[in-house]
Amino acid sequence: MLKGLIAVVIALSVAVPIWAAEDGAPQKQENKQVDKFGWRAREVLRLVNEERAKHKLRPLRLSERCQRQADKRAKEICRRFNHKGAFSGLGYYCNMGENIAKGQKSPRAVVRAWMHSKGHRANILSRRYSDLGVGFCRGRWVQTFGGGCRVRKVRRVVRRRR
Repeated sequence: MLKGLIAVVIALSVAVPIWAAEDGAPQKQENKQVDKFGWRAREVLRLVNEERAKHKLRPLRLSERCQRQADKRAKEICRRFNHKGAFSGLGYYCNMGENIAKGQKSPRAVVRAWMHSKGHRANILSRRYSDLGVGFCRGRWVQTFGGGCRVRKVRRVVRRRR
């Protein structure tokens, strides 16, 4: 009797994943790619790029460097909410910016708040930035912006000697 019960339990434990697969339930993927940015960052990026598109500006892209900085800043502003120490990890950017906010419950709410603030709106709509990172910690939001250096080509005028 005990052997028969063990066989049924084993058979059910093997069959359950098969039934789940037939029902269309999500299956575990062994080689699942890790999302470095997270759903909040992707949603803030989408909303920010919608605002930029209204002004005929190029979209921003999520950057690992900006994201690391945003995550670091989010942890800092969980302790103390201020702009001090904002750019300690964005060394290779010539143009850098930061938006912080507190109390908004969703990406839509925080982007709306930033768009209703003159300084934050200026960062979001700046042509100087190409990269974005978004951090979040206990209701506090951070956007870090980065943009490359624009090197102007200078024409060298060569005068001929006579």
